[in-house]
Amino acid sequence: MRVKTYEAASMQEALAMIKEEMGEEASILSNKTRHRTRPDGSRETYMEVTAAVDEANLPEPALPVITDGTYGLRPPLASTTGRSATHAKAAKTASIANSSLPQPPAWQIPKFPQKQLAPEPSVDLQPIRRELVEIRGAVEALKEQEARNSSIYSQLDQLKTMLNRIRHGMAGAPHQLPPALMSLYGDLAANDVDPTTAVRLCEYTQRALVDQGGEENIEPDKVRIFMRRVISDFIPIAAPIQLDPNKVQVAALVGPTGVGKTTTIAKLAAYAKLNLKQKVALLSMDTFRIGGADQLQQYAQILQVPVHVIITVDDLKNALNFYQNHALVLIDTPGHQQGETDRLEQLGTFLEALPLVETHLVLSATAKPRDLIEVEQRYERLRPNRLIFTKLDETCTYGPILSTVIRVKRPLSYLGTGQEIPQDLELATSRRIADLILPPAQVAP
Repeated sequence: MRVKTYEAASMQEALAMIKEEMGEEASILSNKTRHRTRPDGSRETYMEVTAAVDEANLPEPALPVITDGTYGLRPPLASTTGRSATHAKAAKTASIANSSLPQPPAWQIPKFPQKQLAPEPSVDLQPIRRELVEIRGAVEALKEQEARNSSIYSQLDQLKTMLNRIRHGMAGAPHQLPPALMSLYGDLAANDVDPTTAVRLCEYTQRALVDQGGEENIEPDKVRIFMRRVISDFIPIAAPIQLDPNKVQVAALVGPTGVGKTTTIAKLAAYAKLNLKQKVALLSMDTFRIGGADQLQQYAQILQVPVHVIITVDDLKNALNFYQNHALVLIDTPGHQQGETDRLEQLGTFLEALPLVETHLVLSATAKPRDLIEVEQRYERLRPNRLIFTKLDETCTYGPILSTVIRVKRPLSYLGTGQEIPQDLELATSRRIADLILPPAQVAP
């Protein structure tokens, strides 16, 4: 077996060389594309092809005759494609003429050493790596700076909003207020207390200060304490739902869609059942909304309390008679949007059939002051005697709670502070509202 590696400018040229030297029986073992640098510095691409042939099938080499009468050998990189027809014919003639001469065996044919490839020039990559590290560090620094800028812009927007609220509220503030009260008036305005209510609180606080011996040079912390007392006096608070094991207590929750009536009912039911160990039943009038009663039924199944769906007034009366041995019956009602006066009238007819029912109007602490005014006017038809504010955990201003309680002259019963049942429902207290409207002064450590 004879194996030889050929170098040629192209694959076709290499195959021609192999065919001429090894014959048709040669086999290609491998072929690779190589690159090298010429003496003049330019780059050259060539093919490196390795072929093999059984020496029994090796053709007799055609040795061209050189003019000096000696035998010559074609170097490996000699190309056959550029020879002229005359030269080819002369080579063929010389081959025929010398065919009778003894040919040396293949192993005696001298092999010329292959040309050594010039080594690739070495490149120092360390400066490039350092530059990439510096670029990466600069990009990370820009990202951090952008995040800090976003936080600063957010804080500036909040301050701008607060200043606008204070500026809007200051327009109605009496200029004769002492500086300490003017500062508190700004705090009330920033907490979305409407200007009229804020002025009234300042005036009542000023009177209380005068009754205590004057307001000149009084400490701001003391002024704050006085105003917190005035706020507490302004807030009517309802007693919690009273439970009597010998008498059923009925409470209905009304209000617009999405304020959390069903969740609040679940909290009340869970507290009465689990903490007070009282028998509780649930009634649902929410048949207008798709799946309206499903959520209440899920809560009832978890708490293991009965639930009854009400469609007519007779259904309501029959259900109350059936649950006379329960301490508490809670009624979930559908929400109503603006313009749904017919449904609201129908709900009023249902509640009129229950003269002893406690009706709690449920409002969201996240609602805008104008929306709260519209809702309370719309639900005045149902004559609610209690107020419940929910979603206190979803807002940072609580002034509308105070303004609404003062405007509608209804006591506040419960506050919803989250979604957890039953712990995120607390009894409303005047001090709790005062803490939300005007937090106590921070004591320095």
